[in-house]
Amino acid sequence: MLKRFWLFLSVMYLVLCSLPLHADTLERIREKGTLRLAVYKDFPPYSYTDSGQLTGFDVELGRAIADKLGLSVDYMLVVADENMDDDLRNAIWKGHYLGGGTADVMLRVPYDKAYAEKNDKVTIFSPYAHEEIVVAYDPVKIPALFNLQILVNHKVGVETDSVASFFLTGIMGGVLNKSVTHYLNFMDSVDDLKAGKLSAVMGMRSQIENRLADKITDFKVESIPMRGMNSAWDVGFAVKADNTELAKVVTDTLQVLIKDGLLKTLSAKYHVAYVEPDDKQVSLKP
Repeated sequence: MLKRFWLFLSVMYLVLCSLPLHADTLERIREKGTLRLAVYKDFPPYSYTDSGQLTGFDVELGRAIADKLGLSVDYMLVVADENMDDDLRNAIWKGHYLGGGTADVMLRVPYDKAYAEKNDKVTIFSPYAHEEIVVAYDPVKIPALFNLQILVNHKVGVETDSVASFFLTGIMGGVLNKSVTHYLNFMDSVDDLKAGKLSAVMGMRSQIENRLADKITDFKVESIPMRGMNSAWDVGFAVKADNTELAKVVTDTLQVLIKDGLLKTLSAKYHVAYVEPDDKQVSLKP
């Protein structure tokens, strides 16, 4: 009988531990005094660990929003899944099947008005920056990038399973396949570019600018047309679909921080050129 009792307690403990911690309403967040923010794990210059401390553009932006609201902050680190639907499910409206709960707000969410309006699980709102895919190259090895055919005899670094990888290996009948070098960590490819091991890299402008930092003038950075692929996008926030009151408060707070110059300050700190979003509409659902 005693064994059954302890078995029952053990099962109940496991069940309770596996239950998701759902995102809270604004009222409940204020009662707790803590805002839980989802940021991507190991994603410099936005959210990454340096000397044991979580830091980055989005980490500091999230903390500033929480500070303005008089709240402490708790970060949920999100490992990127196969697509954005999966990330939003894991971080905001359902939680990962392995546990960990959900966050109140997610940062660095690609903002597309049509996608935002059709998604009935989350509210995507307030774009706060713009991102694009670019090529950075060594002008000594490649004087000018008139067309991508020029890359045939050069080594080009890209992140594995990235938009840049799919694009370069798919165009011109795969003629660039032998030129493309894949990296699990894109920042390592930029390091190899600086070290002269590569002629070029292709990836997100912000990551390239951040890693090149004061060496950026030694290289050329250019955007290129990518037929059939989205090479530029805005980024914003996401909350659970019915949490529009929280979305409005975050939006209002963001506007104050923008006027205070915080986003430009963070951009300078992390060596990223601040580019305003194309779509400045808040796009909150009624």
